[in-house]
Amino acid sequence: MSIRLERHRVRSARAGFTLVELLVTISIMAILIGITIPVLPKVMDSARRVACSSNLRQIGISLDLYKDRNKLKYPVARYIGDPWLSGSEDLPLNEALEGYLDSDSEVWKCPGDRVVYDYEYENDEGQIVKAGLSYVYITAFSGRSFEETFYARFLQRTPSDSPVSHDYDGGVFETQDGDEVQVGFFHSKRNVLYADSHVGEPQ
Repeated sequence: MSIRLERHRVRSARAGFTLVELLVTISIMAILIGITIPVLPKVMDSARRVACSSNLRQIGISLDLYKDRNKLKYPVARYIGDPWLSGSEDLPLNEALEGYLDSDSEVWKCPGDRVVYDYEYENDEGQIVKAGLSYVYITAFSGRSFEETFYARFLQRTPSDSPVSHDYDGGVFETQDGDEVQVGFFHSKRNVLYADSHVGEPQ
């Protein structure tokens, strides 16, 4: 009986952690957290940028489909959508590409955009709606084929180095009603959609 009791005590003693083991474990976890935390914002920024890049690729595919059915011409659209001041009555790009990519698709929202896409305003019908567009459109392409743009005619650029669309610049944007809205950069490096449909950094 005493032998069984002694074995039980030995097993019980081995089942738990000693104070030293617990302190060592906590120290290791603290070191790992200390290493991880500074890297985490960069990882999150990179993930947002990759998702944003994927959105622009899908927009590029939609533009290619549009051009294939419209004599290689890009859609007529303005630089930025409502309610931002653009000086044009043309449709924003997400509406101009309706039928090729839904105008309310999540593709039009950059994951790093905390202001522009969700900015609420009152439309012409008196409804409160969201801006719904995180990307700008280079109007040099509006209603033209690539060969007709100043990129090809005057700058002698190729489709691989001619930007068609990109995420918003950081800065102050003015609405059509005269309000000024501060917009931060969506991520550390801008994504650019080029005329050959690849997405990369600014050149």
